[in-house]
Amino acid sequence: MSLVVTALVSVRPDAIDAALPVLETAITATHGEPGCIAYALHRDIKDPARFVIVEKWASPEALAEHGETPHIKQLFADLGPLLAAPPTIVHTEPLPIGEPGGKGLL
Repeated sequence: MSLVVTALVSVRPDAIDAALPVLETAITATHGEPGCIAYALHRDIKDPARFVIVEKWASPEALAEHGETPHIKQLFADLGPLLAAPPTIVHTEPLPIGEPGGKGLL
């Protein structure tokens, strides 16, 4: 079963420039992980200090392994001091509604 994770990450407005390379490093490393189908960074149009990370994983086990990688542990360590609030992380399963082929958008 694949799953989609959406992470809402708000950084302090003065920390945007510092946060971007931290996020980029972790995302680039994540693309090489087994089970990573998609992992993309987006920025809120109305609030440039809020980022949205959309991930798709082949299995819950792949996601669990992702959480234990050195680059994700480093991401939390480096990004923590830049945050305006704790991240919101939502785990979802694709439903066969609204997308041709029934596999969800991702």
